[in-house]
Amino acid sequence: MSEIVAWADALDTRWLLAFFLLIIDVWAIRLIISSSAARREKLKWIVVVLFCPIFGPLFWYVLGPKPHFGSYRPRH
Repeated sequence: MSEIVAWADALDTRWLLAFFLLIIDVWAIRLIISSSAARREKLKWIVVVLFCPIFGPLFWYVLGPKPHFGSYRPRH
């Protein structure tokens, strides 16, 4: 048990932050690709997310095109 505690203690929190940002960026890029925006607009948003990994996904979430997951028809 002490080995696990020593490993967790030695783990640098910067790596955890970097991993979390990577997951958020990949998630944002997947949603950008699945959006109904034009290809050029998608590319612009992907560049924003890649060059601003902290604020890029937030900017896209607020200002960018919304994902398109197929047609939704409510049942009557």
